[in-house]
Amino acid sequence: MNARRTHLPVWFLVLTLLGCDRPDPAGVGAPSFTVGGVGRPSVLVNPNANDQGTAKTIQEGIDMVGEGGTVLVLPGTYAEAIVIGKGLTLQSVEGESGPVVVEPPGAPTTAVAITTRAPVVIRGLTVHATGVNGIRGAGVVDVTVERVSVTAVSPPFGVDRLISVANDPNPTGARARLTVRESFMDGTIACTTWPAACTFDAAATFPQVFGIIAGGDVDARLERNVIRRAGGACIFVVVRNDLGGETNADILDNDLDECHPLGRAGAIFVAPAGATNPSATLPVRVTGTVNTVGNTVANTSGSCLTSTAISYVVLGGRIERNRIAGVVQACAFPTARARPGAIWLGSQLPFYPPVVAQVRFNDIAGNAQAGLRVGSNMTTPVDASCNWWGAASGPSGAGTGTGDAIVVELGAATPGFVPFATAPIAASPATGC
Repeated sequence: MNARRTHLPVWFLVLTLLGCDRPDPAGVGAPSFTVGGVGRPSVLVNPNANDQGTAKTIQEGIDMVGEGGTVLVLPGTYAEAIVIGKGLTLQSVEGESGPVVVEPPGAPTTAVAITTRAPVVIRGLTVHATGVNGIRGAGVVDVTVERVSVTAVSPPFGVDRLISVANDPNPTGARARLTVRESFMDGTIACTTWPAACTFDAAATFPQVFGIIAGGDVDARLERNVIRRAGGACIFVVVRNDLGGETNADILDNDLDECHPLGRAGAIFVAPAGATNPSATLPVRVTGTVNTVGNTVANTSGSCLTSTAISYVVLGGRIERNRIAGVVQACAFPTARARPGAIWLGSQLPFYPPVVAQVRFNDIAGNAQAGLRVGSNMTTPVDASCNWWGAASGPSGAGTGTGDAIVVELGAATPGFVPFATAPIAASPATGC
């Protein structure tokens, strides 16, 4: 008797939502309740359904719902890879019987693929990424992911992505949109030392799982997410392969830990794709702004593979109110793109223009080698004032204090770091120091 009562609130919610979306009967023909009936404003997915009016799989529900409609999914494990080819909201109806889990059998390329330009909202699902991609939109898409959990399950060797949008190439000039908020991603990659305790080698033949990738001509908003154990950067903002177009992102209030990129420096990494660097015939032409504000970056395992917390090789923007404590270890080593430092700006490679960024109101403490390091192409001083460097006396290196060091590569201009905060400042409302 009690078990039946626990399901009443869930069914009441489902019926209420379905009723709210029902069109005026006077304005439509007789509804179809068969599985083949399409165009409904709302569709319920129930894995235990035994009638023809309810979908038993998520893909069946997607196929049945009308453009802009809502697919409500009851708890259960759905052994399917799904394709969303129309604008809709895909939402779990969670109850005491558990979550909605999408777990494709085998290792399909993508667990949840978005192939439409129309807005798609995915809310409340758990996705087990058994292949290369968890949730992925390619081309001109408009994707919002809210309160979703995506975990890599035995990821294949190579580059894997938990949530990603890639709008490259983009011959039409149309822009993609990606919003990821209040979601959890776990790459399940752990390695504390290099190379003794690692099962992969210097050729990078290991799962390089990226938490979130926003690529190409895209406007991204990534906020209040938790990302753990990524074999690639936790967040990667990647510009187009031709180094043109426009890429924008706001990276706000995320909690990142154990981001272990090999060859791609940074828990938060803003750069071209790994194989693309500018040349005399391929200059950097990309425009856009990436703001990284209010994030917490940690390295609780003390991995040597974490070279930087925040790395901007291209583009620029505000780097403010982030907390970066003990991320860079003494054993961290340089990569092709960056040298160790809690924040790395610029490049040592030729043909890269300087990054225009403001580094203010951050807590940068307990990082070996450098708290802020600027590449040789950074010939204009960066505003790095009002940061807490882990000591009331200010930064060491280019500074005269005992806190985390400011390191200036040969040819670069020394950042302006005065005045500096004499106590942690990132969480305060201070607008000066």
